[in-house]
Amino acid sequence: MTHGEILEEAILLGTACEIHKWLDLKKMLLVTIPSNARKNFSIRDSKTKKQSLNDFECWLIDNYHQRVGIKLRFEGDEKNRR
Repeated sequence: MTHGEILEEAILLGTACEIHKWLDLKKMLLVTIPSNARKNFSIRDSKTKKQSLNDFECWLIDNYHQRVGIKLRFEGDEKNRR
């Protein structure tokens, strides 16, 4: 699954379910996309259990915002964005 296909899936899910938080969309994507496409997403820190965004997720959030007009919220956004 290409990055563009994941973006299209994100747009379909996000708009249909009226999602405004990144982690809500990420959870839905991870259960709907093929397992080999999940490698694009970051994992939680094993010690702190906190989420951080990787480059692909930043790209996805930015492109989602450009296409849909909704800026997905992420707790700790300023610290965790690359």
